[in-house]
Amino acid sequence: MDKKKVNEIINKLSKAEHDYYVTNKPTISDAEYDKLYNELKSIEESNPELILSYSPTQRVTGTPSNAFQQVEHRQRMYSLDNSENINDIEKWLERLEKITDEMLFPIVIEPKIDGLAVSLIYENGLFVQGLTRGDGFIGEDVTHNVKTIKNIPLKLKKETKGILEIRGEVYMPTESFNILNDLNKKENIPTFINSRNAAAGSLRQKDSNITATRDLRLLSYQLINHEEIDLSLNYSKQLNNLKKYGFQVNNFYEVSDISEITKILDEIETKRDKFSYQIDGAVLKIDSATSQDQLGFTSKAPRWAIAYKFQAEEQTTVLKDIKLQTGRTGAITPVAVLEPVSVGGAMVSFATLHNPDEIKRKDLRIDDYVIIRRAGDVIPEVVSPIIERRDGKQKKWKLPIKCPCNEFEIEFIKEEKVPRCKGKTKCNLAKKEGIIFFGSRAGLEIDGLGKETIETLIENNLIKKVEDIYDLKFEELISLPQWEEKKTNNLLKAISKSINTDPEKLLTAFGIRHIGKRTAKQLIQNFGSINGVLDATKEKIETIHGISESVADSLTEWKSDIENIKTMSSLGKHGFKFDKKAATSTGKLNGKTFVITGTLENYSRQDLINLIESLGGIVTTSVSKNTDILIAGKKSGTKLDKAKKLEIKIMNEDEALNYINK
Repeated sequence: MDKKKVNEIINKLSKAEHDYYVTNKPTISDAEYDKLYNELKSIEESNPELILSYSPTQRVTGTPSNAFQQVEHRQRMYSLDNSENINDIEKWLERLEKITDEMLFPIVIEPKIDGLAVSLIYENGLFVQGLTRGDGFIGEDVTHNVKTIKNIPLKLKKETKGILEIRGEVYMPTESFNILNDLNKKENIPTFINSRNAAAGSLRQKDSNITATRDLRLLSYQLINHEEIDLSLNYSKQLNNLKKYGFQVNNFYEVSDISEITKILDEIETKRDKFSYQIDGAVLKIDSATSQDQLGFTSKAPRWAIAYKFQAEEQTTVLKDIKLQTGRTGAITPVAVLEPVSVGGAMVSFATLHNPDEIKRKDLRIDDYVIIRRAGDVIPEVVSPIIERRDGKQKKWKLPIKCPCNEFEIEFIKEEKVPRCKGKTKCNLAKKEGIIFFGSRAGLEIDGLGKETIETLIENNLIKKVEDIYDLKFEELISLPQWEEKKTNNLLKAISKSINTDPEKLLTAFGIRHIGKRTAKQLIQNFGSINGVLDATKEKIETIHGISESVADSLTEWKSDIENIKTMSSLGKHGFKFDKKAATSTGKLNGKTFVITGTLENYSRQDLINLIESLGGIVTTSVSKNTDILIAGKKSGTKLDKAKKLEIKIMNEDEALNYINK
């Protein structure tokens, strides 16, 4: 075996890593990669003299003796000055105009990754050292962990001589961060507060075997050639050069005036939750290298760059109390009552605590200072207490004996973490939530019958249960405070219109536990109508692919409840047709069952589900012999393995779209 053969295998493996992790266009399968990797490993074990520093097998090296040693940077790693609004950006540009006669535009704008800055040193094209930013002058040696990051080349794609330094941001993709935290929860290990925290913790593991199990990535943003300084190399060209060396760079925008800056910043902030990684703002940099050189640095930051910070999605506040909230199925959820605080542009006074076990696991106490997170439209949640700020006044919380309805006790059902009201649907609070759900967008979409309207109707004794909605009279409604004729007529028309709803929407609106929109559609497709679903035996229901035993149990319990039987009877008298058949699908995917796994690039998962269902297909969450096609995105897991064993047709995203659209 010679070095040439080893290099051939290394080049194939390195290209496969670059195609997968950098360009997001895999060119070989995981099995092919593993086969090549194992072949290389076997050669190296038999021929230690052929182990090369840039071999993919050398990404994991255990704990070297120099791990976390303090190392001085060859060139200071500066931080950035911050701005919070467009006025700050305008003032920044005005300051720069006074310093230089060079052109300030174009300006390059990039999303600001909430990660960890690092410096990578290459000698004659080979990776030799990785340092954290530290205080900007001195960083920690994390070479052994940086080598495990698959989108960092151990050997540059472009031949180079001398010392080359690459700077960038190490981050953990949001999906990988969520998976890691879910695993930690299951194993009762403390979770990470955010993805930056997870990336930093992973990069500072003493054992690189642990770091290798974490999905870390690098987006590079600066190339420094310590042998020569080329002032003709503008920043945008520098980013393109980084790609040629084999690095992944952030998406960037070039703008030519202040109005374009405003537009791009708004665009990035609007899409902040669409990125595969967490961002906390944007970075603006003067593109011209000549202008950068003339503008220089302050004692803390480059004058030619500035960070634009979005409104924070995490804040610190006080947990004043923990209250209970009863849902439509009787499920009881603890809710944090907070000292009001602005998070992500919204004033937050309440946050979900999920269940009592979560409160215990996080060790949350009344009067704790806590970290609150709100991302996009997601309900705010309490991330963790700040234990260091406890002063002895904090009190542990205990689950009360009674439901907030004050009629029934709270019970725990075996194998469930969520406590429930013993009264179930007899609980007045559950009834109210059930009525709200019935008329909501998730239910029958009755325009004008929102939460506030329903609460008003209940307070005025006009309704007590779902069927009462259809007994409402014009005279009763018009007499309510601030109710005008138009509002009253519109509501009554919307209520009347809802009687002719599709059977799957009506089944969903009943709010039966475990039966959402997709499950209701599957049940109706299999049994033809609501009567067909309710007449089906538990055993028959469980034979449907994708329908769990818990769904069958919920249906059995619901249809045997005397109150639900009365509701069905009353709704029938008002004109609802429970024998109404579902519209027969004539789509080209009619009868085909799909499962989607992994990360998609061109579609959101829900968009793809909607497309398949619009053409008559069924999408389920589990793979079985009844699955026709598995659509496998990136990082597909056990579902892909199971599909292979069952010899189910497997398609990547592009193949699936071609199949659907042909």
